[in-house]
Amino acid sequence: MKKAAGIVFLAFSLFLVAARPAALQAQSQPVAPTAGFRADFLADWDDMAKKGVQLAEAMPADKYTWRPGEGVRSVSEIFLHIASGNFGFPRALGIQPPVGIDPGKLEKSTTEKTKVVEILKQSFEHARQAALNTPDADLDKAITLFGQKSTARNLFYILGTHQHEHFGLTIAYARFNNVLPPWTAERQARQAQQPPKKQN
Repeated sequence: MKKAAGIVFLAFSLFLVAARPAALQAQSQPVAPTAGFRADFLADWDDMAKKGVQLAEAMPADKYTWRPGEGVRSVSEIFLHIASGNFGFPRALGIQPPVGIDPGKLEKSTTEKTKVVEILKQSFEHARQAALNTPDADLDKAITLFGQKSTARNLFYILGTHQHEHFGLTIAYARFNNVLPPWTAERQARQAQQPPKKQN
């Protein structure tokens, strides 16, 4: 009887040891805001991040060195420039890039499609976590950005603007290379399945 009780106690103890790290990890995950500036930022960010990755995946690998003209960023460089901003801007909040990532050297670090896509994904999540881990109470906290006095709120505003600006360029790059943005292709496919409207 004592032996059986000991086995049960040991099994329960092992369960607690295994469950504790998962519980601590769940507690450490920030809760996504449901209203306010960060909620709006993250909704827009997640949409643009999804589309940015979709477009990077849709671009043929042999087009990653294509550029619209001399001295202009190539396909790989424009995607990596977006990633460099995603990794670089949060440094003003004290949030450093992952080990081995240098935002200043990222743009010309590779032209390999699979690597570019992976870096892009990682950068979007890095910026997302920066927003999640910045409490609403810290949004108006004073920071230094590009040598000027600013706030955390303005940093996220500029980060989103940077994303939209260069995301627009990637769409132009894709169109020039006869690549239809995936979300446009999906919309056109849905429209094609709808019955034609009756003429009055």
